[in-house]
Amino acid sequence: MNYGEEDIPYTRITEHKHFSPWEEHEGSVCYREFSCACGPEDISYYPILQVDEKALLADYVDLAKTTTGVTFVGRLGTCRYLDMDVTIREALDTAEMFRKSVEGGDKMPVFAVDP
Repeated sequence: MNYGEEDIPYTRITEHKHFSPWEEHEGSVCYREFSCACGPEDISYYPILQVDEKALLADYVDLAKTTTGVTFVGRLGTCRYLDMDVTIREALDTAEMFRKSVEGGDKMPVFAVDP
């Protein structure tokens, strides 16, 4: 359950047994997620592109476009924040693109979507 209210200190409560409803569980684990700004010692989970990072990303994209035999997809491959429904849709679309490229003898593009 996501919470966007300003007066609630956490952003989400998750109960793991709902991730796999086909399984049976006698108990469950619930946890609350609290958001905060990423500090120097933290691991950032979402890309925050500032001026220097945008320039670095542009360099990586240019370098990637000269690479063969690899396709960059998803959150890490395109350095984007994506909700999971979009991530899954892109993965399925990329798999279909790959299937068609194999059948047609074509090469896969370096990026399945524009980064």
